[in-house]
Amino acid sequence: RWESQYTTSVQTPGGEVVLFNPLDGNWDCLLLDQAMVDALESRFNGENGMADWDDLASNDRHSCDMVLDTDDDGLANFEEEVFGTNPTARDSDMDLIDDIVEVANETIALYTGLGENCNEPLLDPLPHIGPFFGVERNWFMMDMDGDGLLNGPSDWDTDGDGMPDGFEFCYSDATMAPSAAYVLNPANASDGYGDWDEDGMNNLEEYQVAQLFGEGNFTSPWLEDTDQDEMPDQWEASNGLHPRSALNRDQDPDMDGYDLDADGDVMYGELENTATVHTVDVVLGQQVSANQQVASARITLAGGNQQIIPMRAPVDGYVYDLNVVLGQTIESRLFSWMNIVEEEERFTNVMEYKANDRDQDGILDGRSTDPLNADTDSDGLIDGIEVMGWEILVVNRGVQPTWVTSDPGLYDTDADGLSDYEEFSSTCNLGGSNASNPDTDSDGLTDLEEAGDNFMWEGEAYSTSPCMFDTDNDGLEDGEEVVAGADNFLTHANKSDTDDDGLVDGQEVLFVPRPFQNPTNPLLNDTDADGMLDGWEMQVKSAESNTNSHSLWVATSTWERPGCESTQTNSCTMQPGGYVWQNWLGGFALEPKFQVSEMNLTGFQMPTNSLCDGCNGRWALDPSLSSLKDDTFDIDNDTLANGMEAPDRWDTNPVDDDTDGDLLPDGWEVYYSQLAFETGLADNETVGVYGARGVMDPSMPDSDLDGIEDGYEDPDRDGLNRSGLIKRYCPGYNDTTNSECNIDPDTPDGQRFYDNLENYTNYEEMQNGTNPITNDTDGDDWNDGPEVYYQDHDDDGMATGWEYHFQFDPFDGADRMVDTDGDGHVNFCEYKWDTNPRNPVSYPGQGELCDPFSD
Repeated sequence: RWESQYTTSVQTPGGEVVLFNPLDGNWDCLLLDQAMVDALESRFNGENGMADWDDLASNDRHSCDMVLDTDDDGLANFEEEVFGTNPTARDSDMDLIDDIVEVANETIALYTGLGENCNEPLLDPLPHIGPFFGVERNWFMMDMDGDGLLNGPSDWDTDGDGMPDGFEFCYSDATMAPSAAYVLNPANASDGYGDWDEDGMNNLEEYQVAQLFGEGNFTSPWLEDTDQDEMPDQWEASNGLHPRSALNRDQDPDMDGYDLDADGDVMYGELENTATVHTVDVVLGQQVSANQQVASARITLAGGNQQIIPMRAPVDGYVYDLNVVLGQTIESRLFSWMNIVEEEERFTNVMEYKANDRDQDGILDGRSTDPLNADTDSDGLIDGIEVMGWEILVVNRGVQPTWVTSDPGLYDTDADGLSDYEEFSSTCNLGGSNASNPDTDSDGLTDLEEAGDNFMWEGEAYSTSPCMFDTDNDGLEDGEEVVAGADNFLTHANKSDTDDDGLVDGQEVLFVPRPFQNPTNPLLNDTDADGMLDGWEMQVKSAESNTNSHSLWVATSTWERPGCESTQTNSCTMQPGGYVWQNWLGGFALEPKFQVSEMNLTGFQMPTNSLCDGCNGRWALDPSLSSLKDDTFDIDNDTLANGMEAPDRWDTNPVDDDTDGDLLPDGWEVYYSQLAFETGLADNETVGVYGARGVMDPSMPDSDLDGIEDGYEDPDRDGLNRSGLIKRYCPGYNDTTNSECNIDPDTPDGQRFYDNLENYTNYEEMQNGTNPITNDTDGDDWNDGPEVYYQDHDDDGMATGWEYHFQFDPFDGADRMVDTDGDGHVNFCEYKWDTNPRNPVSYPGQGELCDPFSD
């Protein structure tokens, strides 16, 4: 029966030999040539328990089936029959160890390694005892595990512990083991369940790895990482990676790396109309070099000619996204044909394992990812992005670029109700929020609360930004606004000025923009109900809002500047007056804008004020509840009460008598603008074309937008006649027969002279108390301009206007007798004969007599 299991044919030069035929003993067959007989006689010499060659003969003949070693494993066929092994296989039970080694009871030569070199071929034989060294020969005739197979070379797993004898033999040498106790024994069934290398697999499981990756590809029970690729055996095996191949360390089979620096997109940046995908020269996952052609586009030129445009890789790397197919039409320059991920941007297998240490500090704070699944936690965000991270901008007392990561093993890392993918892709105006922090901006509200329309104001839902501590930039964090917190008010967190009073919510209560000031109500636009908006009353200088300060501190006693530290060279004590507060950065102006006498304080109460340590001071306008009345007063003395200067009235600066800086007081402009309407000299439709509210709008320096400020305009045209002036001071102008010209209108000085006298400006009208919208204020048939010009206030015979122009003192008659330009003629004579008193070559001519003492 044993023979019949292994019958085989062998071809020889003399013909075919059939071995192990139960009906044929193959006596002295062709395989027993003289050389073979000599070798067998030497082997079977009757010594050391070995049979004698002659004793193996029958009738002086030898059976090839009996005496040969068909599988050349060191055991004669008759010995294989005794052990019940396969005479045609060196390793009958396929337990990774040759039959002869298993039965050896002495030191033999091993041609494959042990321990970490298990089953690797050796160049030099290794002397070593067999796996069952020391047992009696009859032990091999027993069946210790009761599986019907004899111990040793007949039984793949002699002790029945699930590990083949060869595997156990590899790790049986105590001299090679990390500890003498960590050795396997193929005749000991109790050694399969230890985990000596602490890699998460017991010894039996270390062998069972080979059932997944092929015979011999088991892992070492002595090494946590058999292939030394920084990934433990158990993790590799359980995640489908070959644990005996270090080549997979830096591979990215699930292609979950990503273009971290956004330089890998292949795009047709010069596309003008459309292009057709002509070729696609790469496949997904292919490695490419920078400037390598990866595709081509076909475009149609003017005239119908076609051109092929190569598309090239921008960087070295691997094709991770392939978004085109042949014949596809491309219509945008921004379309990414494919994306190239650089080597350092790949999320390799070893990186997938090390994802369990999110900050790489050696302390495990996460979990490894699945190297064969691009999105381990199925949150829509690939593992590479979650581990390598992305940059977001967080506005929290400044704009803070923040690099964030998420846990690739958790659908919602920070458990805030938003998936990691949602935080990466759809929050904060698509800029992303922090998937590892439930409150990205630290404003007391979770990202989920802020991302949706979860807040209500007057029946309308609204949202805030998860990335902005103060979404509406009003000084109050979002979490403070949606509850009655420190400010005791519930305000709109996405509207900086809830009550539309010009004062942002934060400045109404917690961050009042000026000192010595009580808070206002952020839900009432006019807290003190005086008809003036809170923000307008408390307005400070702001470059961002383009506002000037309305904050005038009026003090009738000395007071101390807030935040000031007195030194020997710096006094913090301020004198009475009206001081402008710029803002918390600029503080108070050190010099008063108004002296006390310059302000209209009639009836303006000035009690002691506890906010300024008992000084007699208050704000010119105070919007706080129960503040003193201030709407009917005119602190800046421009004849407009504060209430009339409000935004819904003239919208001027209540603490600046000339809001638009055109040299004309606000009230003066308002009065004469209204008078112009009343007398029919102007109408709203006409002046409204320029955006003005009158011929002289107190908030517009140039009300008719003609490039001349209101103060220098002459709307009633009541200045001196220009032609008459030229005839008087330059008789020879444009006259080739007459060269006399004392003030040439074509020179800069001359042009200024004639312009000034021709225009009796609003500013001059205001100075002289005349009416700017009528040319004869007193109705004496003499226009205001000449009438004012020819006044002689110092009775020196020279017109006041003339003296003003030539910079003499119209209130000092002594300059009559002065020869200012040294031309021999005193000023009076130059005035009399219309020459230039400040030009030595301009003087009275022949016959132009003058006696300054009698004239």
